[in-house]
Parts: sequence; structure tokens; C-alpha cells
Amino acid sequence: MDSRTDSFAQRFRSAQTHLKAQGIHDMVSLKYRGRRDVPGSNYLHLLDDLKRDLGLDVAPVDGGFGGQAWLVTDRAQNRAILVEHETGLEILGAIGSVASLIALLPMISSGWARLRHRFFGLPDDRPDVEGIEVRRINLDGNLIEEQLPSIEVYFLNSALRDHSLLTQRVNRLEDEVERLKTQGRHKGKKQTARSKRKRKKK
Repeated sequence: MDSRTDSFAQRFRSAQTHLKAQGIHDMVSLKYRGRRDVPGSNYLHLLDDLKRDLGLDVAPVDGGFGGQAWLVTDRAQNRAILVEHETGLEILGAIGSVASLIALLPMISSGWARLRHRFFGLPDDRPDVEGIEVRRINLDGNLIEEQLPSIEVYFLNSALRDHSLLTQRVNRLEDEVERLKTQGRHKGKKQTARSKRKRKKK
């Protein structure tokens, strides 16, 4: 495992318990990378906005996140971890809990956009002007990195991938049902043939 992959593996391990994920392969890193570096003090304004204006619970968490990290939770116990970087905001989430990300990300994105507008005068309706970086570790232990135009595209891709997996599972179940039906018909024919032979013998 190279140093870059190891760095993200360490972040995912640190976040795993907080986000109730089964393993590092069930984690995803989403990062807004802006055109300007963001001083650490500015993140405090983001956290205040999330707590005061949006009613989210924000608590610092320790671990190998590569920066100061906070666990963000709403009243429905949807969870995500925010990580402070000078180059942009990183959000850690559990792939299996897409609903949690869908519930929290609009509010986090809104707070991030307001922060950028307040300090840099950037449009506050596009927090991901330069796109979003998506990183995860696959089952083979390889770091997968994608550059997507927006967080909406990430959710769309996730939904399409889930639909494809569900379709594959349904097809396998249908094939198995058909196999059992065919097996049952063959078994019934054999039993009928045996019954006829027994009657002839009598």
C-alpha cells in the first residue's frame, strides 16, 4: 500500500466507528477544493453556522484524519465527519448510508458556500465551482479517485450503481426460482413414471 492510499485508509479507519461503517471499503471521502486556501480560523464560522442556524450537533473527534475533524449529526442521527484542510473542506461518509449524506450534505454545502462568500466574495450558490473530489478504497485495497462536476452527480452515480446491483440480484433470484421450478417439474415426472410402473407390476 503506497503512502497516499495508506493516508486515506487511516482516515477511514478513524471514521469507521463514528459513522458505524463495517469497514474502510464502505467509506467515501468527498472534498470541495476551492481556488483559494481556507485558514483554519474560518472553519469555526462554518461550525457556528451549522450549529446555530441549521441546528446540527457538532463535536470534535480525534484520529488520523489529516486535519482537525468534527462529527456532524442531525436529529435523525444522520452522521458525517468534516475535516479541515487549507485546500478545501473534506466530508467523510459511509457509502452504505447514502441517506445520511443526502440529509446532511445540502446543509453542509450551504454553510460552506456562505463561508466562501463571506470571506472571499465568491458566489454563495456554488460551493463546488471546481467540482468535487471523490475517493474510496476498493475491495482490492486500491485507492479509487474521481473528479466530478458536482455533488449531485455523485449521488446520481451512486443511485445508478445501486440500481444496477439490485437488478443483478433480482435477475439471479429469478434464475434460481426458474431453476427450482424446472427441477420440481422433472422430479414430478419421475415420480409419475415410477407410480405407473408400480401399477403395471400389480
